Amino acid sequence: MPTGRIKYYNFDKGFGFIAQDSSDADVFLHSSAIKQPEYEELRVGQRVKYSTIEGEKGLVAQNVEVLLTPTERRWLRQGKAIIPRGYAGFPGQGQFVSDETITSSDYNTNESKPTRNRRDQHTSVAPSGPTTKQPRSQRPSATGIKVSTAPTQEGQDSSSKQLSFGDLYILKQINFETSMFFALYNHIQLPATVLEMTLSSLTLNSNGSGQNIAKTDVKYCYKDIDAERVQASVDIDDTVKAQQLTQLTSDVQAPEIDTEAVQHARKNGTSIGVTLREGEIFRGVIDWVSPYEIKLILENGGKVVIFRHAVYNLAVD
Repeated sequence: MPTGRIKYYNFDKGFGFIAQDSSDADVFLHSSAIKQPEYEELRVGQRVKYSTIEGEKGLVAQNVEVLLTPTERRWLRQGKAIIPRGYAGFPGQGQFVSDETITSSDYNTNESKPTRNRRDQHTSVAPSGPTTKQPRSQRPSATGIKVSTAPTQEGQDSSSKQLSFGDLYILKQINFETSMFFALYNHIQLPATVLEMTLSSLTLNSNGSGQNIAKTDVKYCYKDIDAERVQASVDIDDTVKAQQLTQLTSDVQAPEIDTEAVQHARKNGTSIGVTLREGEIFRGVIDWVSPYEIKLILENGGKVVIFRHAVYNLAVD
């Protein structure tokens, strides 16, 4: 059976497209063709195998099987969301992305194949109409990320990097238009959905108003459904709070975090305590870790994503 990756999937409408490993021709996918009904949320980048039939507008997938790793199968049984680790494009593409807007809204969907709008470099208005189909190696991924096939060169923009698990987490929230809270400095709790993301900032929709927020301004974030538990779990270290610390600047050294100890705690399910620069304390076990974020499952079951630049101290119990 042929194999490929999910290129685009609209969960609400139940259809999407598969980018084939062996061909440039995309395959239409309907949810009814998925053999694993318990796998409710396909992810862009998820590997699948399938058979095909010829439809009116091209190839249509049949007998689609999601190729899960043993770890993903365990997570699925535990009810955890699954996002392909390290996904940064299609097979054969490079792993580096530029610091430009990453947004699911770059793809318009209807009953036919989605087409990407080119963003004008001088305005925020995207012209209508499909773009000319490009070779696979030059096409953007379905997340709107422009991927470079060239290896890094001396002098290349240092913002280019592989997508982290935290980036993929935010992309998921963009896709599902998740209602969230973003904790900013001065103890601001901003309710918002994420509209767009770059490697250094977030564009948030809060009460109908768009705001561009630097990631360094965000201490932590959580979903609306976790709000009551997250807010109830916060302790305060008055000594740290009294220091009135603000965002890290380029001339201030970030605290050392023992990455090996953190990974060991995650692997063993050991509880940790995280104190932030304005004194908030969270305690829980680590769900996942990226170079820039730590996701905790709190003692009361709430879930929070903490940005590592906001950490004052981290202690493994």
